[in-house]
Amino acid sequence: MLRRSAWRIGRKLYSWARGDHPNDPSRNGEYWLIDEVLAGASDPVTTIFDVGANKGEWSSRVLTAADVGGKHVRLFAFEPCSATREMLRRRLGPVKSVTISSAALSASQGEADFFSNGAGSGTNSLSATSGTLSERVRLTTLDKFVEENCVEQIRLLKIDTEGFDFNVLVGASVTLLHGRVDVVQFEYNWRWLLNKVSLLDVFNLIKDKPYRLGKLAGEAIFYFDEWHFELDRYFECNYVLIRCGSDCEHLGKIVIFDATNVAV
Repeated sequence: MLRRSAWRIGRKLYSWARGDHPNDPSRNGEYWLIDEVLAGASDPVTTIFDVGANKGEWSSRVLTAADVGGKHVRLFAFEPCSATREMLRRRLGPVKSVTISSAALSASQGEADFFSNGAGSGTNSLSATSGTLSERVRLTTLDKFVEENCVEQIRLLKIDTEGFDFNVLVGASVTLLHGRVDVVQFEYNWRWLLNKVSLLDVFNLIKDKPYRLGKLAGEAIFYFDEWHFELDRYFECNYVLIRCGSDCEHLGKIVIFDATNVAV
């Protein structure tokens, strides 16, 4: 019992020190980031992508924040699971500024099996670990999608694909190379191991691209300008890519690891 209690307390303290907030968008910084990104938007119409839209909670929060701030948004919501997509359509379908896509964004084009535990499940993905129900879905890349839909600039790209977030980033390589996304938010957790990728792969991906990697920690962003092994613990949290020189760059502060491997 003592060892179990020590483990739990130690884990909570470690997570707190790392800025790993509970998976609640009102506390972990997701909603804060929406507000900040929209507040600085200057285009007549702000383009937002929700990749892994599920039932539309995040997208709905974007639309609410846009209304409050007097912003006009064009929102693309991607949800491959047909049953969940029907829930999304009932919620956001009547909104003219929202386009709902059945495609799964990935690193390449084609088809794949998409797995789930049923409508609205938050862990649906391209991995069989996500459930026993499956259906065939179309794969495409963000690069291809923006080309086909004449998307010039994306203000905020949110990715929540249950371990396949890096695949989406790979499929957005050309778009990112040209700095056509201001802010990328992606989920990071143990499911990244399903694809044998890590944050080190993200650092390598953006080496030739105008972005900084940061960790979303409540109402703050911690920039890490180089990889450190302490980052790859696979605890659930959200990271961001901020375009260098964008008006959103001021949202973060630089954090480095000292000689004792502590972030300061």
